[in-house]
Amino acid sequence: MARIAVIGTGYVGLVSGACLADFGNFVTCVDVDQSKIEKLKMGQIPIYEPGIDDVVERNSKAGRLLFTVDINDAVEKAEVVFIAVGTPPAEDGSADLSHVMEAADSIVASMNNYKVIVDKSTVPIGTGKRVKEHVAAGLRSRGKYDVEFDVVSNPEFLREGSAVQDFMHPERVVIGSDSSRARQVMKDVYRALYLNE
Repeated sequence: MARIAVIGTGYVGLVSGACLADFGNFVTCVDVDQSKIEKLKMGQIPIYEPGIDDVVERNSKAGRLLFTVDINDAVEKAEVVFIAVGTPPAEDGSADLSHVMEAADSIVASMNNYKVIVDKSTVPIGTGKRVKEHVAAGLRSRGKYDVEFDVVSNPEFLREGSAVQDFMHPERVVIGSDSSRARQVMKDVYRALYLNE
C-alpha cells in the first residue's frame, strides 16, 4: 500500500485522506491550522459529512491515518502527495491557484526522492502543466537536479452529504498523466477499488 500525504484538511482533503486510509494506504493529512489538526487528533471533525467520523476514527486507531502541521516530515515520507487546498474564485471569477502553488513550493522544499504530485483540488484545465513547471523550476533553484517527480490530475466528484459514499463507490476514477510510472502508482493507491470489482 502507498504512503500518502494530503495537503489540506478541508472538505476534499479530509474525505479523500480518510477514505484513502480506509483503502489500506498510510495517509498523513497536513494543514497549517494547528487548532484544526489538534481537534482532528481528538476525533473532532470540522465538517458535517455522514460517515466521515467513523472512517476517521477507524483508520486513526489502526495507525493508517495521521494528522500533522509538519509538512516537511509528511512529504519526505510520502510516495504520493495530494494537493487538496482551497481554490476560491478570484475577483475576475477565475480560480485562485495561489494556495496550490504554495503547496507545490512546500512539496519542493521537502522532496528527497521520486514523488507523484496529485492535483485533487478543483482547478482549471492546464493547472497540471503549471504545477509541473513550477515544481521543476523550484527543484532547479534548490540544486535538486536528480529528484524525479510526476504530476497527476485526479479530480474529485464528491457531493456534500454523500461524499464518503461517493469516494468509496465511485462511478469512475479519473487519473490524468503522461507517465506510465505515475499511472501505476495511482492504480496502487486505488487498488482496493479494483479488488472490489
